[in-house]
Parts: sequence; structure tokens; C-alpha cells
Amino acid sequence: MKGLSSGGRKLVAKIFNPCAVLLGRLKVSPNFFTVLGFLFSLAAGLSFALAAELPALTIYSASFFIRLGGGLILLSGLCDIFDGAVARACGKESPFGAFLDSVLDRYSETAVLTGLIYYFAVSGDIIHTVVTVLVLGGSVFVSYTKARAEGLGVECRVGIMERPERLILLIIGALGAGYVLLVSLWLLALLSHITAIQRILHTRKILRQSRVRQSSSTVTVAISKGNPGKKKVPPQKQQNN
Repeated sequence: MKGLSSGGRKLVAKIFNPCAVLLGRLKVSPNFFTVLGFLFSLAAGLSFALAAELPALTIYSASFFIRLGGGLILLSGLCDIFDGAVARACGKESPFGAFLDSVLDRYSETAVLTGLIYYFAVSGDIIHTVVTVLVLGGSVFVSYTKARAEGLGVECRVGIMERPERLILLIIGALGAGYVLLVSLWLLALLSHITAIQRILHTRKILRQSRVRQSSSTVTVAISKGNPGKKKVPPQKQQNN
């Protein structure tokens, strides 16, 4: 299964492209949105961590800081959309821009989930501390399996829980707070690891198919050229006894 459907991607592009073109004309660099999205993610992780500390010192509840973190993740996701849209609209796509975006995406997820891990650990919720650690591990393996597959020449945009889906589910959970957050984390922990397994199986399938094609091609070439190493032996005359 693929992640966000092509129809969904086209809809997002249709909504944000006009703004992206305008920002490009204003000479706004795509990397600006990449870095800004990362800063929003850092702030979201900090907000989640503060949810375990500040309620005792302020009038705001833990749910307020959790929802604030969800709003900051939403802003980070919007920046993630704009960096690619501006780059495409203005012809500023570059290998380094893609590299920087990928690296900061990993840091962003780590920052957000580390904040949640701290929140649950300080709150004494060991079960959801472990669940969030599993979410973090799943996000790492999802990106790692894709990177390794592409390093082997296999396109690996498959799986039910790619980064856009993970962001959407985490935003919904954080904005809902309470049990909504807990359910979203359980789903993320399960589906992210399923996605990693899907990518492993997909890569194995493609590599096996490639190996079979190469073997068939080698056999065909060998048959067409014959076996030059084997000399033909002229037939012997029949001896009469």
C-alpha cells in the first residue's frame, strides 16, 4: 500500500501552490521553511515536556500544553508542505535541499516524541512511556528501511504509515489530548512497525525479481553466443571388426 494517495497529494498541491508561487516571487528560500518547521517541532517537544512540570506552577493544565504541542506540530507540517511547494514552484529543487529536509525531519520527529516520552515518564505512566519509545523506534525504522532500499536501487514509497500519516495521527492525538492521544500513540506504535515490515518485504520482492531477470538474461546471452570454450569434435568413422 502506498501512503498518502495521489489524489490527496494533488489536492494539497492545488491548495498550497498559489501561496508557494507568491512566496517564491518574494525570494523566500525553501530552506527557510525547512528550518522553521524544525523549530516548531522543537517547540512542540518542549511543550509536551512542560506538560509534566508547569501545571503545578501555573493555572494551565497538562492538556493545555499537550494541545499547544499539537498546534505547533500542525505548523511544522504546514512548513513541511511549503518547503517542497516553493521549491517546485520556483525551480529551486536541489539535492542538498532534499537532504536537509530529510535530516531535519528525523530530528523533528525525535524532538517531538522525546518530549512525549519525558511527559509520560515524569507522570509515572510507564506503559505509555514504553509505547512512545516504540513509536520513536518505528519512525526510525520506517525511514531507515526506505534509505537502505533506495541505496540498493529500489524505490520504496510503500507502507500504510509514512511520515504524512504519522504527522496527521499525532496532530489529531495531541489536539484531542487525554485518551485520544493515548489511542493515537498505540496506533502509531503498531502501524509504523508494520510499515517497516512492508518495506522489508517489498524490497526483498523487488531484489528477487531483479536477480531472476539478470539470471534469465545471462542464460539467454550464453545460449545465443554458444559455448566458445567447447571445441567441436568431428565424428569418428565407424570401424569394421
